[in-house]
Amino acid sequence: MKLHRIINAALALSFFVMLAQAQTPSSAQDYISRGSSLYEKGDLEGAIAAFTKAIEISSRLDNHSRDSDWKKNKSGLGDATMNFDKVRALDPLTAVAYANRALARYQLRDYDGAIADCDRAIAIYPRLSDAYNNRGLVRYAQKDYEGAFADFDRAILINPRDPEPFNNRGNARVESKDVDGGIADFGRALALDPRLKVVYYNRGMALRRKGDTDSALKDFDQALALDSRFASGYYGRAVILCDKQEVDRAINEFNRALELDPRFALAYANRGLALLRQHKDAEAERDLERAIALDPALKAEVELHIERVKKWRRR
Repeated sequence: MKLHRIINAALALSFFVMLAQAQTPSSAQDYISRGSSLYEKGDLEGAIAAFTKAIEISSRLDNHSRDSDWKKNKSGLGDATMNFDKVRALDPLTAVAYANRALARYQLRDYDGAIADCDRAIAIYPRLSDAYNNRGLVRYAQKDYEGAFADFDRAILINPRDPEPFNNRGNARVESKDVDGGIADFGRALALDPRLKVVYYNRGMALRRKGDTDSALKDFDQALALDSRFASGYYGRAVILCDKQEVDRAINEFNRALELDPRFALAYANRGLALLRQHKDAEAERDLERAIALDPALKAEVELHIERVKKWRRR
């Protein structure tokens, strides 16, 4: 699981909020807030539209201010230097809108659009660590692990107190077979914020890869101690119980995960495989079909595991 956040301009950019509000009472900042709210509600297209409007407004402000400064300077009626500094102060607001729009595009798997938005954000405001983190997420999704490492490293260099790029770099390390490195990064993220249930889940899955199922189970338990409605925590426990051949208990945990998240494709897939191991073929088939319907990319992997379970049953 990756960590990402929409940037709240009212908090992240307090040093130039007053200037933006002075020039536009219901300005780009309002559209950034609206886009953030829509993003959290899952309305990604609406979020993109709001962030786009924020970009249009803040860009128009910049251009208007530059034109005004040029006219004042040419007529000798004002000092353009101070206003040009104010224009530059507006630029980070545009960068935030680009970085946030990139995240919405990433969720829609518009990876090219997301990369382009991150590039624009970084060009405007090279110290915006979230833009590097977001671009790293896209590169990770594209399996460009070296590019992802470079972006997460840069985000950490800019803001070493932010746990998110440590978690995300940990995922990239695990996927590139550096499991120990990934576990170390998850530990760094938790040292910065021990309340991150997603990081406990990620570390638990990494520990499982190393065969340390007991430690993995402790991490899933800790994730659920932080949030008893965290579906992935139950899923993680279920996978470990399957590893331990405790299939009945595992199915109960899969059931709980699916009660909390009825669109959890991996939980359907693994519950289906567990049911197949118990010779409950009709129930298993329903779960496996549901998993593929929710996430067609699972089809090949599900079919591979079905054959493995059937081979195991013939022994």
